[in-house]
Amino acid sequence: MVRIILVALVLTAVFLIAAFITGRIIMARAEPELIASKPFGMDTRFIETRSGRVHIYDRGTGPVVLLLHGSGRSVADWQEGFGARLAQTHRVIGFDYFGHGLSDRGHGLSYGHRLWTTQAIDILDAMGVERVVVVGHSVGGVIAARIAADFPDRVTHVVTIGTGMAMDPTQQLLMVPGVGEWIMGRMSVFGDTFSQAHLQRQRRAFRIVGTRAAFLTYVRRQYTIDGLRLLWGVYEEIKAPVLHVSGTLDKSIPHEAAKALVARTGGVFAPIDGIGHDVHIEAPDQLAERIEQFLASS
Repeated sequence: MVRIILVALVLTAVFLIAAFITGRIIMARAEPELIASKPFGMDTRFIETRSGRVHIYDRGTGPVVLLLHGSGRSVADWQEGFGARLAQTHRVIGFDYFGHGLSDRGHGLSYGHRLWTTQAIDILDAMGVERVVVVGHSVGGVIAARIAADFPDRVTHVVTIGTGMAMDPTQQLLMVPGVGEWIMGRMSVFGDTFSQAHLQRQRRAFRIVGTRAAFLTYVRRQYTIDGLRLLWGVYEEIKAPVLHVSGTLDKSIPHEAAKALVARTGGVFAPIDGIGHDVHIEAPDQLAERIEQFLASS
């Protein structure tokens, strides 16, 4: 029996090593661009910050709303309609996390919540913005919460969209060394796209060297190092008013998991009926109206 177990362990290790090597080779072939040469287009540009070059979306005038995208996404999400809608009443600033979109790679094994929280503050400082409303989709809601908890003097309100303490089923296999590399090596982009323009922008991002490795680092940190702090803090530390938005048909972060955060933040819960995980793309007008009502009443 012991011999059988040892043989099984050896075979499993060989399989994972082979998958890791194969995946890394495929990943490298899928990423021929060293750096982004030009932004996504209208209302986007590059800025330099203390922590690196960042690709931002900047539109509108008025009180500033900082938009934080979800896993594997970019400011291309905000260009699908929600950014323009919210810019009717606010100045909207979105940015690509390091390792995502067209922002810098090269941050080693630090891709995750802490890095992106620091990046957000560096962006605000570089742009001369003091206080903002933070609005985050999916993991962006986690980053919004961390910004509010760690830098309370910089945040007036917090909005999370499809955020909750749950493991996204699309990320579970990516946790496994070797298997994650093989899966990511075969993907042209991660996650859904919603128009031809959105698809093309995401493909551009996933052609940059280091994108897939950065994403895998983030996923693995999210459910280990970064996730530990969320178990006992962050949400309880937010002092600003909080709105939690969730689509009732969300399959990535269950509706009830999003609702459960209310008990930790003392916030307001806003279900959006008949909508899935990407509320900001599926129902941009409805979401913008709900956020505007929240800001006006708190």
